[in-house]
Amino acid sequence: MISTGTAVAPSAEATRVPRPGVVLIRAVAAVLVLHGFLVGLWTTQHDVRLGYLDAVRHVLNRPLGIGEDFGVFAVMLLLTTGGYLAQLDRAPLRWQLVRDYLPVGVTSVLATIVAALGAQIWTVPLAPMTDVLTAAGNVTLVSHLVNEVQLLVPLAWFALLLLAGTAAAAVINEYRGLAMLVVPLGQIVLSAAVVAVAPDSRLAGVIVFFPLVAVGQLIALAQRGGLKTGPVVGFGFLGLFVMVMLQTLKPEFARWWYPVPAVFTMLLVGLGVVFSGELAARLTTFRVVRWLSDHAVWLALLQGVVGYAVLDVLGGFLPVGVALVVAVGATGAAAAACHLLVRRVPA
Repeated sequence: MISTGTAVAPSAEATRVPRPGVVLIRAVAAVLVLHGFLVGLWTTQHDVRLGYLDAVRHVLNRPLGIGEDFGVFAVMLLLTTGGYLAQLDRAPLRWQLVRDYLPVGVTSVLATIVAALGAQIWTVPLAPMTDVLTAAGNVTLVSHLVNEVQLLVPLAWFALLLLAGTAAAAVINEYRGLAMLVVPLGQIVLSAAVVAVAPDSRLAGVIVFFPLVAVGQLIALAQRGGLKTGPVVGFGFLGLFVMVMLQTLKPEFARWWYPVPAVFTMLLVGLGVVFSGELAARLTTFRVVRWLSDHAVWLALLQGVVGYAVLDVLGGFLPVGVALVVAVGATGAAAAACHLLVRRVPA
């Protein structure tokens, strides 16, 4: 329930500052998303065996029930922390939306150019099409909601959910009160409705992760003192129900066990806020941690364009391990350059 106690509330500034634990989690997510898709998926697509990757899958992925080399788990972390950060953000909504869209917009345009030049990038399906309609559908993100349409940036769907979460967080901040429960509940109900009506659609496969953004919003509201822990936990279970429902209606979705990493995600972010202490604060003083956290979304999106293109060019000339290191470095350099665009957007 919404807190109505008379205790002294935390200062406004303190309730709008992200916990160091969240910064640390986003830095970890940035590393895991590169590991999952640029290393794990690329090597799988090209039938390349890496000893350390096999060991990680055997020792960690399978026992923990977190598949896909931690890639989707990393995206879940970015979605939940993204909802959390959007709820704390008090910049004008139009600028929040611009900042959220720029990474996916720039990456989609870059993917169109790189694919048109003949480089092999990560697309779904793998053979890229670069006609005007395909490019427009990807830049506007419409392609991620329509079945059988070419995707030039396959992970752009999570940026679409972050955009929707930013708008929802702005509504909560504007109206407060019951909106703190009604809006997150609406996000979860909408997700469940789409899954129930069209479980085989691409939209259902995307929106099933939307409750994680809502849980991130609720965690931020709890940090600010507007909510107690009970509703956050309850909404978390509702979000898991949506995933279980899609698994029931679409059996092939069940083989990924997504509710398992979703539980880990919600627990990790929640604990990262509640128990964010001196150790987390000390770790976030390291420049590399802050850099990874700030560039996490760019890294997730650009790896399939820049990283894959570099591997396409260097894969036949360098040992795979060396080529992967160069690809990661090139993705990081591109993320740093593109991030400068976001910094120019007014706060």
